Amino acid sequence: MTDVQEVIDRLIALHAHDEKVRVLEGDIQGRPAKLAGQKNVVAEVEKKARLVEDRVKVLRAQIKLRENELKSTEQKIERVKTQASEVRTNKEFVAYRAELSNFQADADRISGEVLKILDVVEQAEAKVTELDAERAGVQAKIDEAQHALDESLEDVKKQREELVAQRPERREGIPKEPLAIYERIHGSRGDALALLDGEYCSACMERLTRNDVFAVQNRNRLVQCRGCNRILVADV
Repeated sequence: MTDVQEVIDRLIALHAHDEKVRVLEGDIQGRPAKLAGQKNVVAEVEKKARLVEDRVKVLRAQIKLRENELKSTEQKIERVKTQASEVRTNKEFVAYRAELSNFQADADRISGEVLKILDVVEQAEAKVTELDAERAGVQAKIDEAQHALDESLEDVKKQREELVAQRPERREGIPKEPLAIYERIHGSRGDALALLDGEYCSACMERLTRNDVFAVQNRNRLVQCRGCNRILVADV
């Protein structure tokens, strides 16, 4: 095995090591997103429940207005009844009776409206109860999933820490210059290596010269892509 071939093998091993770390870090960072959809469901259900509650408040205010109106109408009815008991002529009696009939019709109408609104309020409150139960159910599932994620997260973090601690060992035996090239590209692009795809760099699809393709395939020197600067290898 030539020195260049050994360097390439060590770079490939370091790249594989860094890829494991990258996957674990992606897992750690992506965990909040795994529950984002369910949390959005909770927020949406909560929003619906609060909208229904707001509607209930408006309806109860309408009931209060109608109850006050009904109270006022009932007072008018009592006043007319009192006045009617003191009439002296049939004409006056007929007039009071007509007025009383009108007030009573108003009272009946208002009472009917109150009953209808109360029915709507009852249905709305039942809907709020239903939505709150739905929200609680989804939240319970989220809490359970969060607990499971938190427990497994500790294992993932431990694996990542172990790999990070092992990285200096993976760097050993790699000459200073190719290691510096690798680390510079790794820091800026993440993946420091790219596979050769025919005559192209698989990362950026830059076309290589025949000499560079030959060098990559035969591992007789390090070749960097002119497009993305990654170190090209024939296989990993």
